[in-house]
Amino acid sequence: MNDNDWILLIDPFKNLVEVYQMILERENYFVEVASNMGEAFHRLSHRQYSIIITEYFPENENSGQIISWVKKNVPETYIFMVTSKGIDDQTYGHLFDLGLDDLVLKPYSPEKIIVHIKKGLERRAIIIQKKQLEKLMVLDPITGNIQKYIFNQVYFRKCLRQELKRAKRHHHPLSLLLLQIPPREKIGGNFEFFYAQLAKILKEYIREEDLLGRENGNLEIILPDTDETGSRAVLQRLTNLIQNHPLFQGDKVLGPVTKTIVFQTFTYPENLGISKFLKSVLEEIDREELK
Repeated sequence: MNDNDWILLIDPFKNLVEVYQMILERENYFVEVASNMGEAFHRLSHRQYSIIITEYFPENENSGQIISWVKKNVPETYIFMVTSKGIDDQTYGHLFDLGLDDLVLKPYSPEKIIVHIKKGLERRAIIIQKKQLEKLMVLDPITGNIQKYIFNQVYFRKCLRQELKRAKRHHHPLSLLLLQIPPREKIGGNFEFFYAQLAKILKEYIREEDLLGRENGNLEIILPDTDETGSRAVLQRLTNLIQNHPLFQGDKVLGPVTKTIVFQTFTYPENLGISKFLKSVLEEIDREELK
């Protein structure tokens, strides 16, 4: 754990919090506690936390408020909720829409919480690394007119190498989504507008830890910790999102173009063979490890 990493426990059950604070500190984690949301916001005003573990407070909206505040101000912070209370489907979906990263039902063992903490710290490291790379990278010229950056080909390949190494080391899945865009001559003068708007829509949809970039003129998305089933679900939602987006649907030129985009998904280690790009990067890593 990094010296700058802190965990905040938010739970009204003082005895339980004290026990878990002792357990986590024994594991060399830095821990602070809050018994209610007022104390939690006070803590947040004085320190940035890597992990927040919070009880669900159904009697008010503060559970959702703290999730929204944290994700707006420090989006790399990993938040998971622990509760023994029943949460209806609508509230469950709302909490995740606000930015909740995970949910654990009580009772739970210390070992289970530590697994979720390690997962959260890994996810946080991915997001921070992505932001650091974005500061160094050169904007892709075709999408330079959108506010949020996407990786150009050189940096995207570098990111894929790093994520594949991480996936191999921790035995985690990793998926790559490919959107094969029709060539410029088939779209004509609207090509750059179409490309930029498509990238913008994707960037707004994908998770904070996902990586959007270009490779040989196509748009590709790296999905860390995502297996084949998960990547196919994301791909289906993206297909529907793009083809039914109001920006394209009402356009006589760009609407039909969205129907010609080829959508593909590849997952490590399940079905790498089809993607030459993914396979070539993995082969590079294998050769380095043999030296």
